Amino acid sequence: MSLGAAIQITDQDTYQQSSVKGAALIGQPAWTPDGRMFRYSQAAGTLVAGRITEALAITANYANRALTTSAAANQNQITIVLGTTATADQFAGQWLVVNDNTGQGQGSYYITGNTAATAGNSNTTVVTIRGFLNVAISSTATATDVTIIPSTYSSVIEHTAVITLVTAGAPVVAITSGNYHWQQTAGMASILSDGTITKNAEGIPSDATAGAVEIRVDATVVKAVGYAPEATTTTDYTPFVLTLY
Repeated sequence: MSLGAAIQITDQDTYQQSSVKGAALIGQPAWTPDGRMFRYSQAAGTLVAGRITEALAITANYANRALTTSAAANQNQITIVLGTTATADQFAGQWLVVNDNTGQGQGSYYITGNTAATAGNSNTTVVTIRGFLNVAISSTATATDVTIIPSTYSSVIEHTAVITLVTAGAPVVAITSGNYHWQQTAGMASILSDGTITKNAEGIPSDATAGAVEIRVDATVVKAVGYAPEATTTTDYTPFVLTLY
């Protein structure tokens, strides 16, 4: 698989949203000329500017699925029997990971689309990936197990004050549910603060205020999302350097 070059977006682009997907891939990074980093995302709920967002949780019925149909290397479609229904292209922009048995450890595959899984077809979906399978995957006695996992950016919602979910970034304008947009992931930003984060201290997702960051303490084992260049003021959208690359 070839590696693509970095792209740049203009300041105007970061303040736009669209109900129609553009040319960028979900999760594709881009930089503004001033050095801030953004990721192309789709909202799964209403987003507020300056409030951090999070990825959807993994659906158990889409995880650790043993294949009943094998697929040869260099194919770009995989047939999976899910534990529940799924709509057409629901997994577009998400990831297919081979997590056990034949093909394990061969990397992750970016999903570009899928067929609907319904009760009528025994919850079977055909997933199309970008590129091709590196190795064959099997439906034999030691069947390949696969997991469909949401991209950090495929269905973002406002941080819900639950710190167990992955932080995605923060939009710089209000975003309508379902719309595509660039959300900021790195560089100087204006982020809602819960409590005071002292100068140069790291911030983590707040466990009390939706969409906010709070000061990191050693007892809380969760990834920092950035740091405060100056002490923050609670309830204000204060300067905060995001580090979600």
